[in-house]
Amino acid sequence: METNRRKLNKINSRKRILKASRKLFSQKGYEETMMEDIAKKAEVSKATIYNYFPNKESLLIGTADEVLDRVENLVKGELTGCENSEQKIKLALGEFVSASVEYLGLSRRITYLNSCKDSVLYATHKKMVSFIKELVIDAQNEGLFLYDADADDIVDVIMGIYLIAQFEWSHIDEYSPEFLQEKLDRFFTVMLSAYRSK
Repeated sequence: METNRRKLNKINSRKRILKASRKLFSQKGYEETMMEDIAKKAEVSKATIYNYFPNKESLLIGTADEVLDRVENLVKGELTGCENSEQKIKLALGEFVSASVEYLGLSRRITYLNSCKDSVLYATHKKMVSFIKELVIDAQNEGLFLYDADADDIVDVIMGIYLIAQFEWSHIDEYSPEFLQEKLDRFFTVMLSAYRSK
C-alpha cells in the first residue's frame, strides 16, 4: 500500500513539474525560465526537479515523451472507436496537433529541435515517426493504402501535415476543436489520395 502511494506521488510530482515547465516556457520563454521558477510553480523543491529532470532540455524531452505516450495509449486502447488503422492514424495526427495548440510556441520549438539530428530531442522524433510507420504498415496490410507504396513516403506526407498545421496555420490556436479536426481531415484525404487503394 505504501509503495503504491509513493509511486503515485512520484507520478503526480513529475506531471506537476512538466505542467509547470510548459506554462513557464510558454509565458516567459525557454531561455528566461529558471529551474527555481519551475520548482516554485510546481510547488516542489529544486532538488525534486533534478531527481526527475537533470536539466531544462530534459523537461522538453519529458513534455514530448508525455504527449507521445498519451497518444500511443489512446490509439492502442480498446475504446478508440476506430474501425481500422487509417482511422487510428487520423486519431493520432489529430491528438498530436491538438496537444501542440495549448502551448504553441513551445510546441514549435520542440518540433524544430525534434528535426535536428544533433538535438537531444531527435530520439523523440524517431519514436513518433516509428509509431506512425507502424500504423501505416498496418493500414497497408488492411488494404487501405497501396501495399507496394513506400511506407516511409506515406509517413513523410503525414508528418508534413503535422508540420503544416504547426507552422503554416498561423491562427491554429484560435480554431475551434471541430474546425481543426475538419481541416486536418480534409488535408489528410487530399494529401494521401495517391496512396489509397482504389
